[in-house]
Amino acid sequence: MKANFWSSAAANGLMLSLITIVYTLFMAAFPMESRVVGFLIGLIKFIATVGLLYHFVKGFGQEQESYTYGNAFGYGFAVSLCSNVVIACYLLVHYLYLFPDAIEKTLQVVQQTMTQYPVDQATLDLINKNLPVIVSISPFLVYTILALIISAILAGFAKKAEPIFDEEIED
Repeated sequence: MKANFWSSAAANGLMLSLITIVYTLFMAAFPMESRVVGFLIGLIKFIATVGLLYHFVKGFGQEQESYTYGNAFGYGFAVSLCSNVVIACYLLVHYLYLFPDAIEKTLQVVQQTMTQYPVDQATLDLINKNLPVIVSISPFLVYTILALIISAILAGFAKKAEPIFDEEIED
């Protein structure tokens, strides 16, 4: 059961992460001037991600005789966690190798922002040196927190109703 659980969660997590990876590539290739269009595309990404996660959680429960809230939540979180690991790895590759100019633009914004605050040069150098890792790990942490919340909500919809009477009443 555990091997099937984790192998299924890893495969579904990989598919789930493709939504965010395609979104990230699309936004890097076609930067949006309009905030409304960018927001709408982000909303579509969010709805697609939640919908696909619900599909995976509900589908995993179909195979099982008893699928409790805890089982649905655990599977949803495992899928999300696997997806988040893939996304974090992709973002590191994205910012280090595919689009290093995006890091340069981000560095300029960070430096302009930090000049408004009393920050020493050593801190700025540390941020500049580690920005690709920071930009990769930060979404991992945020997406993991969101995964807890969304998995908790979806588990309520995906669980199977427990039978009221487990045993037949004998006359």
